[in-house]
Amino acid sequence: MSGPASPPVVPGEVVLEHASRTFSPYGDRTRTLKEFAFGRRREAGLPPVRALDDVSLHVRPGDTVGIVGRNGAGKSSTLRVLAGIVPLQEGRVACGGRVVSLLELGAGFGREFTGRENVYLTGALHGLSRAQIDERLEAIIAFSELREFIDMPIRTYSSGMLVRLGFAITAQLDADVLLIDEVLAVGDEAFQRKCMRRISERIAAGTTLLIVSHSPLAIERICGRVLVLESGRVIFDGPTPQGLLEYHRLLGEGEPVIERVQPTGTRPGLVEALEIRDGSGRRRQLFHSGDPIRVLMRLRDRIPEGAPALVLAIRDRFGRPVFATQTRPQPSQGGAWMVFEIPRLALLGGDYDLVVGGYPEIDRLTGFSVAEEPDAEGVVDLRGRWSVQELIEVAS
Repeated sequence: MSGPASPPVVPGEVVLEHASRTFSPYGDRTRTLKEFAFGRRREAGLPPVRALDDVSLHVRPGDTVGIVGRNGAGKSSTLRVLAGIVPLQEGRVACGGRVVSLLELGAGFGREFTGRENVYLTGALHGLSRAQIDERLEAIIAFSELREFIDMPIRTYSSGMLVRLGFAITAQLDADVLLIDEVLAVGDEAFQRKCMRRISERIAAGTTLLIVSHSPLAIERICGRVLVLESGRVIFDGPTPQGLLEYHRLLGEGEPVIERVQPTGTRPGLVEALEIRDGSGRRRQLFHSGDPIRVLMRLRDRIPEGAPALVLAIRDRFGRPVFATQTRPQPSQGGAWMVFEIPRLALLGGDYDLVVGGYPEIDRLTGFSVAEEPDAEGVVDLRGRWSVQELIEVAS
């Protein structure tokens, strides 16, 4: 006798219940004639890898969820299960409405087909008629910026061009649930920004988003919730700032910027808004070494007597401490903007996290990037001046 039927999901709703899936470390190996005749397989030397281990997840329509974790944690496997590419061995999966995914470079593309032909092929796979694809074709080509290559076989495309075409198609599909893997990291910076704008538009229209990314900046910008995976299990599911902190702790590359900075949720946040601006007052998240930078933090309206110190900290992409400072706001400063000015950003190229909050809790986390410099490597910008001098001059 079968058990009670599972409740149906509404469009945009995502459900995983006690989901488990293992994979062989050797992949799917064809059986030999001897193994087939005697009804057994040769034993593999390594045990199966548990990609998902009793994972449960409920995402409401319109939610935006970032999935982070170390390599092999089960992030991509989770999206493949939700997309219906990989079946579960245990548990239940359900996604309401139309699910659109961008999970692998060129996934579903015919390599001998042209870019234009692959637009029609992909659209048909998502249930669009030829007439519906015709209506979207010009917008797809324009978004991809591949007009001069659109009638060339995609086997001639670079990885960046594949991403452009794949996302351009995805951007024109009406989705209730949008699944995106790390593939967006391949495109150039300008195209990534365009993709983020399009994703933001889909979110504003009510699309549910689940995205895998190693970029804290991308996750913080568009996701209200973070799922942290480790060895196929969920170890954190909650607000984005706390989730990104937990992810950095997982990396094992040094302690957090401020010890015990983990949020406890025992009080209202001290900082209600956080912005990064350049020396001219414009909002920016990409800087060059030596640029001036201003950090603006809007304090909550009421600051009680004995409020905790306001801490500002910067760490690199591995969670290693770079810099930290603090000040103690007064009750009279409630509702004001606190500004921390750095006249010269002495950091070298890379991605950095900026954390602010009332010690020892985190209220806001965002990210910024510093462009690479051709003549220096590392984290701190200590570039000086090279010169050649006579020995006697140096000695004196």
